[in-house]
Amino acid sequence: MNILLLTSEFAPAQGGIGTYAREIAVAATSLGARVTLVAPDYAQDTAADDRAMPFEVHRFSGGRHSARGLPAKILLTRSEVAAKQFDIVHAADWPFFIPVALSRGLTPARLLMTVHGTEINETQTLLKRLAIRYSRVFGPRTEVAANSQFTKELFREKFAIDERRIHAIRLGVSDFWFEGGNERAATRAAYQLPPDRLVMVTVARITRRKGHHLTLAALASLPEDLRRRITWLVIGPNGESDYVEQLQRLVAAADCDVRLLGSLSNEQIRNIYAAADFFCLTGTPDSSGRVEGFGLVYLEAGASGLPSVATAIGGVPDAVLTDQSGLLVAPSVEAIASAIAELAEDGDTRSILATGASAHARALSWERCAAETYGLPLPARSGHAPTSGLSADLATQSPALPA
Repeated sequence: MNILLLTSEFAPAQGGIGTYAREIAVAATSLGARVTLVAPDYAQDTAADDRAMPFEVHRFSGGRHSARGLPAKILLTRSEVAAKQFDIVHAADWPFFIPVALSRGLTPARLLMTVHGTEINETQTLLKRLAIRYSRVFGPRTEVAANSQFTKELFREKFAIDERRIHAIRLGVSDFWFEGGNERAATRAAYQLPPDRLVMVTVARITRRKGHHLTLAALASLPEDLRRRITWLVIGPNGESDYVEQLQRLVAAADCDVRLLGSLSNEQIRNIYAAADFFCLTGTPDSSGRVEGFGLVYLEAGASGLPSVATAIGGVPDAVLTDQSGLLVAPSVEAIASAIAELAEDGDTRSILATGASAHARALSWERCAAETYGLPLPARSGHAPTSGLSADLATQSPALPA
């Protein structure tokens, strides 16, 4: 099977779309597909890193997407589609939806588009809806993969499309996150964390919709003897400057051990996971229309053996199974404080949920995601067979047939 995967975000840039594109390309390659990935070059020389990938990488001149770059993406996509016979042409994110749709006449390939959540609301302006309509982005040949049941339902609410052509396919978690566990003592020593200290960790951009202020307020509301036993490590780059400044002021005024660590490498994050006791990310509904389509960090923490405290918004319930891999609560200070206290005080509950978090993460491999997305066979060694998504619907179809 030949797959053309187009993404507007990829390494060296960091972000969820880039992670999705890389991991699904790696997984599809491991399952026997031939993948050509097309991504921006960010005005950097990426040749050495690209050669190390197990799939072919084509770079185009560009960086962060803007509307000005759409005509160039249309020409680029048409050129890539016409260069080789592909079985699947996959737009990994919305900037390539229109370019792929306008290239349909050049290929009999299946046309696949992945929706992640926020972009569904962002495409509701009049001009964007007209562009989508007249380019027939979600026409009869288009299949849609949503990263959670929530994202699928949000998409169906906003766009009229045959339900049989949209599938909820949960993301996967890399084997990398299962490979930690040997750095607990060393990492605790490096951060001056006593052996009996309870460590709560958050990994997310410091932005209002991620709810750091809710977590801080919940932590500050705990009884003093419990609060002083908890250290909260906050990892992630800064978002809106006014929110970051507000959070920094609140942290300085709070009688809590809170450490804002900024951006760290995946290796450093994995070491901190190994030294921590539970994960906490309490997103909150955002009036801007941005949504939490899935929540991959909960799976990565779970792979490292951490149960989660999470708020039941967006697609998070697909990433955190309530009372199985974590505690799902309402986005309120009181509910979050109660969940933090439960995990902090009850070691048996932490242990049971940690086991469930690891099992849930292990079940959601990227190979499983690629198999469901592309209709690729999943080897028995992977421990489970795809039971939903595009693969189940297309099991009897030739991959070269148009959808």
